Amino acid sequence: MKTTITGLLFSLITVSAHAQTSPFFVFDNGLRGDQWTTIDAQLDLVQQIGFDGLSWRTDSPERVKQVLDGAQRRGLKVFAIYCNLDLKDGRMVYDPRLREIIALCKGSETMLWPNITSKQFPRSSPDGDEIAVAGLRELAELCEANGLRIALYPHVNMWLHRVEDAVRVVKKVDRKNVGLTFNLCHALLDGAEPRVAALIDEAAPHLFIASINGADSGAGPKEMARVIQRLDQGSYDVGAVLRKFDQVGFRGPIGLQCYQVPGPADEMLRHSMAAWRRLRAKRP
Repeated sequence: MKTTITGLLFSLITVSAHAQTSPFFVFDNGLRGDQWTTIDAQLDLVQQIGFDGLSWRTDSPERVKQVLDGAQRRGLKVFAIYCNLDLKDGRMVYDPRLREIIALCKGSETMLWPNITSKQFPRSSPDGDEIAVAGLRELAELCEANGLRIALYPHVNMWLHRVEDAVRVVKKVDRKNVGLTFNLCHALLDGAEPRVAALIDEAAPHLFIASINGADSGAGPKEMARVIQRLDQGSYDVGAVLRKFDQVGFRGPIGLQCYQVPGPADEMLRHSMAAWRRLRAKRP
């Protein structure tokens, strides 16, 4: 009986631990190819591979609704809608469709996922903070009214270039529904490989969402093909990143970055999903 009870307790602990695993989703840039040209075909692929959902992009409201409804029917989530905010002529501007998209996402737990660009200010320049903060506070109010959060998306060579920039801006915005993203590929493209663990520590209090992919350790800032690979490829220890997420208590969604990863989508995604499962099985 003692052995049985001990085994049962161990099983319950294991189930509890796995229940806390971050949801794993795929970027829509991984859903390409002649066999997957329609939204339904793309959603079917997401479901067949075993992802918890996907991210989408700024699109017509009609197509966004089709993605949201189709995902819900399949038991999937649309975790984020990627968009662009631009600091221009003293204000923050964005695609006018975004307001309707935000309303469509009400109740879905979908996050707004913006990069921030500017021709007015150099990358990482705090001189753009005042405009960005004012615009983000306005957008945060609109999102809050619809139950949405905003996860800033640091992107190399844009104004919001680094994780450090996103942390600085999020602190100044000071709204509960505004946080940030840790993008492994963009950190590596910025030459931040030795500082990845420290960056995650810095981002952790504001971290809403993250992205990973296979990569080569030591790849240069222009070696895109080495910095974004299938999750089962590359010499970089992605498992260390996932362990660091666990260490800081991050349980938010993690996306698979697939930008320009070669090969048929289904093959690329199956290999990446198998790698994700192996990596998660190794968690403490």
